Amino acid sequence: MKKLSIFAILILSLLSVFSVRLFSQGLTKISPSVQLQYFKNTDDQRILQTTLTYSKNRMELPLSGMEISFYSGGEQKKLITTGVTDNKGVVRLELKSDIELKSDKDGMWSYSSEYKGNDTIDAGKSEITIKDVRLEMALTVIDTIKTITVKAFTKVNGTEKPVSGEAVKIYVPRMFSLLPIGELTLDESGTATTEFPSDLPGNKDGNLTIIAKFEENPTFGTVEKRETLKWGLTTDYSIPSTHRALWTKTAPKWMIYTLSILLAGVWGHYLFAIISLIRIRIEAKRKAREEYKI
Repeated sequence: MKKLSIFAILILSLLSVFSVRLFSQGLTKISPSVQLQYFKNTDDQRILQTTLTYSKNRMELPLSGMEISFYSGGEQKKLITTGVTDNKGVVRLELKSDIELKSDKDGMWSYSSEYKGNDTIDAGKSEITIKDVRLEMALTVIDTIKTITVKAFTKVNGTEKPVSGEAVKIYVPRMFSLLPIGELTLDESGTATTEFPSDLPGNKDGNLTIIAKFEENPTFGTVEKRETLKWGLTTDYSIPSTHRALWTKTAPKWMIYTLSILLAGVWGHYLFAIISLIRIRIEAKRKAREEYKI
C-alpha cells in the first residue's frame, strides 16, 4: 500500500508540473512597439514624446497607464524623469532649460525611452539622436508678390553654420488637416524662397497661419515656425436669416412644396378609401331593402 501511495503521489506531482509548464507555454506575452519622437515648436520649446502600442489583428492599439523612463546620453545614459502613458499610449516630456542637455563633439543629443515590462508585456525601448537647429521664416511682399523665405542654422564646434540640402515643408492649416503649399530645399547658405498663392481663403479678416516645418527629419526631428498675418482672402461664413437650406431652421421652399404634395397624396388616398367604404355600406343597405322590400 505504501508503494502504491508513493507511486500515486509521484504521478500526481509529475502531472501538476507538466500542466503548469503547458499553461505557461500557452500564455503569450505582448510585444510592444516603443516610438520616441522629438519636437521643437515655434516658441523653441523642446519636447520628447514616447508612444507605446501593440499590434492586434493588424491594428495598432495603445497601452495606457504604463510607466516610461526617459534618459539622456548614449552609452552612459542618465535618467531624466519617468511618466505614465495616457489613453492614447502617449507620454510627453518638455526639455526645460533646467534640464542638462549633453551633446557630443558633433553637437548631437542622444535620448532614449524605456518600458521595463511586466508579467504580460515585454520590455522595450527606443533611441534617437538629434541635432539642434534654428529655423527662421520671413514673410515679405515684393512687388505685390507674397514671398516666404526660410533659413536654418546649426552649431558645429560652437560655431553657427547654415544647413544645406535639407527639405522644409510649407503648410497652411485647414479645417481637418494641414494644406501643403510647397516643399523647399535649402541652398548652401541655408536659405530657400517660394511664392505664396494669392487665392487662399482666410477668416473673416483675411488672416492665415503659415507653417514652415522640418517634418520627422532624421537629424533634426520635427521643428516648426508659424506666423499669422493677412495674406488670405476675406471670407464671411455667416448665414443670412432669410437663407433657406437643409442645415437652417427654415427649410427650402422646394422641400416644403414637395413634402406637401406627397402628404396630400397619401391623405387623399386614405380619404378616398374611407369614402369608398361608406358608399359600399350604403349601397349594400339599399340593395338589401330592395330585395326584402323593407
